[in-house]
Amino acid sequence: PEGADCALIREGQVIGRVTETPGGITIKKSKHDITVECKKKGYQTAKFFNKSDVAGATVGNILLGGGIGWAIDSANGADNKYTTPMNITLVKK
Repeated sequence: PEGADCALIREGQVIGRVTETPGGITIKKSKHDITVECKKKGYQTAKFFNKSDVAGATVGNILLGGGIGWAIDSANGADNKYTTPMNITLVKK
């Protein structure tokens, strides 16, 4: 529902927040997963697990750039992606 507050959490730290849904946020890619936790008065808290996964362009990076390009991108998570958009349903209490 409109007006929910959603926190994006990676490795136990809040890395961003959408303070009033619907809304959007841009975050840096990482090799670490994200949990999105949304709350609104009168609704149950909803959580969405967004797994960091290897992007399709990674294969091209390995073939064209060799192992060094892949190793650099893999180390910092630049070759990963998250599921977008995320649709999270809050259920009334």
